[in-house]
Amino acid sequence: MADTGNSKGFTLVELLVVIAIIAILASLLLPALAESRLAAKRTNELSSSKQLILGWHLYAEDHDGGVMPGYRNGYNAYDFKGNSLRNPINVRYPWRLIPWLGDSFELIYANENRRLLNEFKSTYEEYAYAVSLFPSLGVNSRFVGGDDVDLSPTKKAISKFGQFCLINTSQVRDSSGLIVFSSARHKFGERMVNGFYLVKSPYFGKREWEFELKKDEPGPAYGYVHHRYKGKAINAFVDGHSETLSFEAMNDMRKWCNIADSKDWVLRKKI
Repeated sequence: MADTGNSKGFTLVELLVVIAIIAILASLLLPALAESRLAAKRTNELSSSKQLILGWHLYAEDHDGGVMPGYRNGYNAYDFKGNSLRNPINVRYPWRLIPWLGDSFELIYANENRRLLNEFKSTYEEYAYAVSLFPSLGVNSRFVGGDDVDLSPTKKAISKFGQFCLINTSQVRDSSGLIVFSSARHKFGERMVNGFYLVKSPYFGKREWEFELKKDEPGPAYGYVHHRYKGKAINAFVDGHSETLSFEAMNDMRKWCNIADSKDWVLRKKI
């Protein structure tokens, strides 16, 4: 018979030590994996924002420099079959811009938000309506293209307030500093999703954003802008570049309005 006196398995203490080592390694690895995932999402949304601003420029080129309407009535938009879209679908930017993005909503629905496209197709009879709601980045409609709810850029409004809204690319003063699109979020039913069709500036006639960034505040607290990348949001600018900006950096109205001359600028009638 073979001598088995020297053979032995792991003791309980040894197993506990191994488990503890594995737990420590996992605790060190998980934050790195989370950071990598966040970086990948940021890169993906940055790519989306660059496609978005490219499409915005192609639209302007085909309209003699005319800026894509932000949130405005009276402009035509069509679905993929050429059917005219009714209000409010045609008032929002996605269906207006999509012909200059190769008819690909995948370009403007980034990361986990892209799953909404499949959900809309399978669940919602009015796909055209649903898909107009939650692109990953919203347009700075008040000051770029115009917003009929807040203040339409009519001749009368411009005579009172000055050229507050960019209507033609020839009017821009600082193309590298004026935001066109920003990371957005809003509610879809009872859940918050990373997307919305417009974003609003920290000031308009008065201060509108909360003064401090809080993680769980609803979308309107920050004009639907979502600082989802460790307190930063992705922005696409008139000159075609994209970058992430902190909450503090985005509190500067000179990044939002073509004629703003101070950080806390508000819209006032011309004297």
